[in-house]
Amino acid sequence: MKVTPIRFVRDIELANRFYSALGLLENAAATSGTWADMRGGGSQLGLHIAETATTHADAGAVALQFTSDEKLELTTKRLEEAGYTPSEIMDETFGRYFTVKDPDGYLIQVNELDEELNSLSYETRESSALK
Repeated sequence: MKVTPIRFVRDIELANRFYSALGLLENAAATSGTWADMRGGGSQLGLHIAETATTHADAGAVALQFTSDEKLELTTKRLEEAGYTPSEIMDETFGRYFTVKDPDGYLIQVNELDEELNSLSYETRESSALK
């Protein structure tokens, strides 16, 4: 399982330029107006536009996203057996995911690794989702 921290930001382009100047490289195929995928030294940082764009109330927050190398049904079953309540599995343009709260009540997102989707550009995935 891979962990990706996500920094919520006010402006994707400005944040992208900053983290690029810091030394991270943008994965342009995975970048959109609301998301930027930055890589460096074997690590990854996601930049996501703040949910409340008019107030930026959550700008600066950091969330954790996990990418599983197993089917999400196995992960959700294991969590349920341990007494946790994962959400239903959802389909998005980037693949399937679910959320679950950790013991402190923080929401964690778990994605399923989808090599086929990862090889497509964001524009291709988004246009396919709109059909």
